Amino acid sequence: MSDRIGGIVCPLATPLDDNEQLDVPALHTLLDRIMPDLDGIFPLGSSGEFAVLTERTADHLLDEVVSYVGGRMPVYVGIGETGTTRARDSLKRLARPGVDYVVACTSYYYPLTDQEAVAAHFLTLADASPVPLVLYNIPQNTATHIAPATAARLAEHPNIAGMKDSWGDMFLHQEFLALRNDNFGVMQGREQLAAASLWLGGDGIISALANFAPALLQQVAAAVREGDHERSLEVQRSITELARVFDQGYWLSALKAVLAELGIGTGRLATPLPACSPAQRERIRQILQQAQLLEGAQTWPVK
Repeated sequence: MSDRIGGIVCPLATPLDDNEQLDVPALHTLLDRIMPDLDGIFPLGSSGEFAVLTERTADHLLDEVVSYVGGRMPVYVGIGETGTTRARDSLKRLARPGVDYVVACTSYYYPLTDQEAVAAHFLTLADASPVPLVLYNIPQNTATHIAPATAARLAEHPNIAGMKDSWGDMFLHQEFLALRNDNFGVMQGREQLAAASLWLGGDGIISALANFAPALLQQVAAAVREGDHERSLEVQRSITELARVFDQGYWLSALKAVLAELGIGTGRLATPLPACSPAQRERIRQILQQAQLLEGAQTWPVK
């Protein structure tokens, strides 16, 4: 696989059974439905509940994904831990054959205000990784951000291939975009900012929406590539409207509820993450119906 990150990459949801074990048939159904419209698969990211899965379930998921994808597209695997040594141990366990990139967030629980410590964390992982490392900026979850100056320093490392920015600050995102070069790509993690990021030169989108509407994300990317400004805005409005499902309760709960409504899995989350309420499920159904996703279409039709 190319060392250049980009395209539409799905941060894969992890279907679980009632015992919080991997629901393999549901996983295969999900992959079958979304892979034709993807440029990459990303298990064990935030959308995959990596921080609450057991090690056994995480390993099972990655083995299944690598085997099922079979080299047809890049596989990104997420690692995240409370400390650098623990993250390096996870990297050694998960960066197995068939994995093309490791996506690492900052350490969490203890917020870091020292950007030298942030840089040291990623440099240790990049030096240890057998595959290229992708930085993951999601301070709303980790309580630590990657400063643009730190990203600029890390972008010089030969084993750091780019970053996913999920913070949602477009001022900051533009500073990350300015770091792009032939060896360092920048991808947007917030679907509401997809068109804006792509028009500004972003390399792609890594969005939870790709679990059920990857073709819609491909549409906005195609419109930007073709220079069709009006079409890109039209599709972005549809993306933003559909993303309202994530406002119905906790966003991970809503993601699992969406998949259950589409006949993929039971909607079960790893404890203690809560299920959506009946009222939230009803609102999710309404949004999916408005998007024509509950009327025989399993993914958004490509136009």
